[in-house]
Amino acid sequence: MMPAFFKSTKHLKRKVHPVPLVHHSGTNGSVGSQSHTCPGQSLQNKSSLTEVLRSSAVQETFCMKQLQESTANLNQREGHVWPINLLQQRDVPRAEPATAPEPNLSAHLRKLNCCSDVFQCTLVNIPQTPALLKQVKLPLGLIFQPFKDSREPPLLITDVPPRCTTCQTYINPFITFIDQQHWKCNTCFSLNDVPGNFLFDPMTGSYCNPHSRPELQHAALEFMVPLEYQAGCPRPVTYLFVFDVSYNAVETGYLGIVCKTLLENIDRLPGDSRTRIGFITFDSTVNFYHLHSSLSRPRMMVVADVDDIFIPSEDKLLVNLQQSRQLVISLLEEFPVAFRETQKRQCAFGPALQAAQKLLKYCGGRVSAFLTQLPNVGCGSLQPREDPGDSTLGAKHLGPAIDFYKVLALEFCGQQTGVDLFLLSQQYTDLASIACLPRYTCGYVYYYPAFHHIHSSALVEKLQEEFRSHLTRSTGYEGLLRIRYTQGLVLETFHGNSFLQTAQMLSLPCVCPQAEFAFQMMIDGAVTESSLVVFQSSLLYTSCQGERRVRIYTYCLPVVSSLSEVYAGVNMAAMMGILSKMAVDHSVRICLAYTRDELIRVLIDALLAYRVSACCPKQPAFSIPRSLQQLPLYVLALLKQPAFQTDAAMSLDERVFTMSQLLVQPLTFVLRMVYPDLYRIDDYLPSESADNVTLEAGKGSVKRPALIPLMAENLTLQGAFLIDCGNVLYIWVGRHCSTSFLDGVLGVSSYTSLPGTLTLLPILQNPASKLIQALLGSLRKERLYHAPCFIIKDDSTSRSVFIKRLVDDRTETAMSYYEFLLHLKERVCK
Repeated sequence: MMPAFFKSTKHLKRKVHPVPLVHHSGTNGSVGSQSHTCPGQSLQNKSSLTEVLRSSAVQETFCMKQLQESTANLNQREGHVWPINLLQQRDVPRAEPATAPEPNLSAHLRKLNCCSDVFQCTLVNIPQTPALLKQVKLPLGLIFQPFKDSREPPLLITDVPPRCTTCQTYINPFITFIDQQHWKCNTCFSLNDVPGNFLFDPMTGSYCNPHSRPELQHAALEFMVPLEYQAGCPRPVTYLFVFDVSYNAVETGYLGIVCKTLLENIDRLPGDSRTRIGFITFDSTVNFYHLHSSLSRPRMMVVADVDDIFIPSEDKLLVNLQQSRQLVISLLEEFPVAFRETQKRQCAFGPALQAAQKLLKYCGGRVSAFLTQLPNVGCGSLQPREDPGDSTLGAKHLGPAIDFYKVLALEFCGQQTGVDLFLLSQQYTDLASIACLPRYTCGYVYYYPAFHHIHSSALVEKLQEEFRSHLTRSTGYEGLLRIRYTQGLVLETFHGNSFLQTAQMLSLPCVCPQAEFAFQMMIDGAVTESSLVVFQSSLLYTSCQGERRVRIYTYCLPVVSSLSEVYAGVNMAAMMGILSKMAVDHSVRICLAYTRDELIRVLIDALLAYRVSACCPKQPAFSIPRSLQQLPLYVLALLKQPAFQTDAAMSLDERVFTMSQLLVQPLTFVLRMVYPDLYRIDDYLPSESADNVTLEAGKGSVKRPALIPLMAENLTLQGAFLIDCGNVLYIWVGRHCSTSFLDGVLGVSSYTSLPGTLTLLPILQNPASKLIQALLGSLRKERLYHAPCFIIKDDSTSRSVFIKRLVDDRTETAMSYYEFLLHLKERVCK
């Protein structure tokens, strides 16, 4: 049950005439003193309050002037709007990554605003009317990470911030004080009473300037939920591991790696003294493990009737980690050898998940499920449906085959249980159906195709790193996320791993800092009540220490009425994030061919809209505003993504997983998947005085080499080049690469002695190797998925894997960037 303060309540209010919104950090009208008298306060304090608020009125006038000056200074930013000829400047659109433009706000308001690594909007200047948004033919979307460890961490406060009594928006730096007794909500525009103690500072015993309050100085806040608002004691953190122990699973050897990693991190699992743990294994049967501290060694209980799963005593299967620590360690040491003689090839994955759901019914928690083959016993059994000869990929392949896993996922979500899926398969496993489990429980899919503990060293490293991160990362539990936004905006579509309970509330059983969500918005009527729009996310969650908390982020953007201002505020990174999620959604619901046509249609519509707009001088040149100059390049790169290529030589499971990555990964890494980063690293050698040589991989910051456009003409046989594709790293080594790089970084004396493909970069004890390792660690930092690094020789058979990532160039089935521009020109300028 939600605390009372988190629910929306409605109150009858007198009709309020629109009042111009004033933006402030100290921007409020004068307030009298009568309704704010605290017990024991003298008339002298009342007088001081009047002086404070008279000063606020002066500040209000000053901030209004700042806002007017900000609008007047827009002309300085018209370089984003003036057209450029793409065919003349085709070599410069991706010299550096797309960066978000500054919203058309005063410097003071930008300083108060939420940092852009939490919120990003496709248009940082919001169109005032639906007609204006329709005119630019670009999607209005919001991407945000409500639990992110941002560069501006939320300020922890002791009090519950005041809230709007109509829409429940928390007071924030962008609201307005109307008079002594009221503040105006900046989402629904209702008037609210100012709490009697809000302007009183108990430390000084006097009234203070309202803008010195932390709620009005910080757009990122967090506070603990008072006990009187909690529906009971927060649940302990509970970990349940579900292991596949069939013959196929034993052959992969994954269990020994997973158990070793869990043993190494058993004391690093987030939680408190109440943390609980449990284990389930499955093959043709479902096995439970009695780990109560009263036992001398673990006991296994077998349920052979998988059609009628029942649960033994919960307190014996889910045990306190501290009290049963030795039994847990003993069990993890026994697992890798306990099933090595098995001949059972059946996979009762569905019944095992049903058992997990029943076991966690009243306590919730985290399920880490491991699977190595297609489920084929009991409920949730699946049939192969991969047809290599069928190129019309659509809902019948990319969507779930049965409803079992979606229904079960919603049951998990309802009991506040998150599910993460680790898929280690040598063959087709119908990930499209099974992925419903993490999809609706705020979990993630981890995929290791053709995994083997001996023959796939890169995947072994990937499993170790991802499972370690999965075990130890900060996580919030029992989460409810509300997103509120200014009246006049309407949510159209949601993207992310969660269950959308209402139009504004998401259920997040488990939420990590990398969790990202996206909304496509519409404008429903003119946004005329104010000159600002705000978005506010409020996440109610339980910390690993058992504290019930609320984290609030507020993001403010200006409302504009001119087309040039809208174009000047195009955020290309967020735009491509929304387009990639739209592409995944269309592919799953309709088909890949429609997705490709839709991406090109969006691009052509945007180009035509600019061509016929008043912003574009009537000229025959193929023009686009500077703010959109990277759009054709990114759309072409998205079309070349293997996930959206109908003729791509990839398995159906791999295609589904790639789409999942585009849907749930943080925006930074989605952009690298779409358009990789290319560096030359053979001349990236440390100077004798370089301090960063001693940096360990993944720690500190390393200066990165300059980015290079993704064209083969920029490669040289004398060099070595690193390409960061978001989910994988490749190092291409030219046949005439310097011996100093070969010896210092790759550990070989010559190019001929370098193997055709290396799956692991050797760690050597010299400055050059340390610097390259530090560079890789810096690139991998904060990723949801570990990016393995492969070394490819110029004359090896795997060379094509690297070459296909050079998006600017032509391939056998796709146009080069220049050819794509000529194709667009024919469509736009006809």
